[in-house]
Amino acid sequence: MTCRNGELYSIDPNTIERIETVPDTVIHTVHGRTYAVAAPVDEVVRIIRDHHAALLVVQKRLAGGTAQIADHASDVRTSTLRVERRARSRDGDHPGSPADRRPASTDAGDPARD
Repeated sequence: MTCRNGELYSIDPNTIERIETVPDTVIHTVHGRTYAVAAPVDEVVRIIRDHHAALLVVQKRLAGGTAQIADHASDVRTSTLRVERRARSRDGDHPGSPADRRPASTDAGDPARD
């Protein structure tokens, strides 16, 4: 971002709480800081959107899929994203996810439940 006095700085878009536009564009963060920027609010929103889109592209590439940045969603080539289930859970001893450890429902065939 460019400050009104010409100074360049960056803001983590995840910390932006709100953006005001009266009379200048002012960014408020969750930490209580405010930044007056030279760009109009539409430009700030576009920069944030492009930042998040670039992060999604990188995450998809890291996951083994293919991705590309496009101006419109229909311009992106369709691809698949492979998701693999862990052999063990993060808590150590139990295999799979907690959903795999749920007891089977005993309500099968109960006419009151159907």
